[in-house]
Amino acid sequence: MSLPALAVNPGAVAEPPHSSAAAAGVQSLPVSAAASVTVQRDGYKVGTAPRPAPFAYSQTAGTYMNYLGPIQWPFLTGVPISTYFGPRVPPCGGCSSFHKGLDMNPGVGTPIQSMADGVVREVSSTDKSGLGVYAIIDHRVDGRLVSSLYAHMQEGSLALRPGQPVVVGQQVGSVGNTGQSTGPHLHFEILLDGVTPTDPFAWLTTRVGPL
Repeated sequence: MSLPALAVNPGAVAEPPHSSAAAAGVQSLPVSAAASVTVQRDGYKVGTAPRPAPFAYSQTAGTYMNYLGPIQWPFLTGVPISTYFGPRVPPCGGCSSFHKGLDMNPGVGTPIQSMADGVVREVSSTDKSGLGVYAIIDHRVDGRLVSSLYAHMQEGSLALRPGQPVVVGQQVGSVGNTGQSTGPHLHFEILLDGVTPTDPFAWLTTRVGPL
């Protein structure tokens, strides 16, 4: 706020000759009585934000639907699945004739997400095994140890370390082509009691939602 230059010096302000304030050498500001002012305020309520609705995707062959929840698929959108769990013709020299997981094909570099809360058990950040760059995360589901395995990830994309706690949806790495792989994809396994492979498609669709 600015003031006239002479306002700070009461003696320099001219007042009418008949003003008692002028005689006293002080300034005055008459204030009139005014009615009180009521300020209108918007109302508000305190509550819990609603949980987002489930993601919904087209139900085409070889894809899945995902939901926001304590267990999720490794990708938030439905992606093609090229190879399922079970017997198969080995696609490469050294590849197994029994496929222990799912081969999921969202495209090279796609972020991979943890299927549930858990603790990282084991990782490899280099392309030195059939699994290439991989991670294994231990989870507790209905009181049982269930592990998830993510393999063939890009070198340099691994985002986890052994012993690290993770939350559902946290990035594990990115889709790559390391290890014994015929093209960029995620090899995804579910290991009951941490060691026994089971059909990931059946296990997840039972808990996440039907196709």
